[in-house]
Amino acid sequence: MRSYIMATEKLTLEDDQTVIEAVPVPLPDHALLEDLEHIIFKLRAFMESSHGDFALGVEAGMQRAAEMIENVLKRHQESDLGH
Repeated sequence: MRSYIMATEKLTLEDDQTVIEAVPVPLPDHALLEDLEHIIFKLRAFMESSHGDFALGVEAGMQRAAEMIENVLKRHQESDLGH
């Protein structure tokens, strides 16, 4: 924390203004996006063969994993659009 404070103080005292340029991030490979969409579909469609609370927990975990992947995809697609 101390090094952060010292670096911040040094930057505020310097007269030289540094220009930071935005660098475009290349769009992800379409094959990768298709693979991730396929994985999401498989996770959502998964049905555990056993019964009871264990099966419900496994299926809920698969749904949660699908949601996590979807959220990552949405976040990256929004950043690619400049939002």
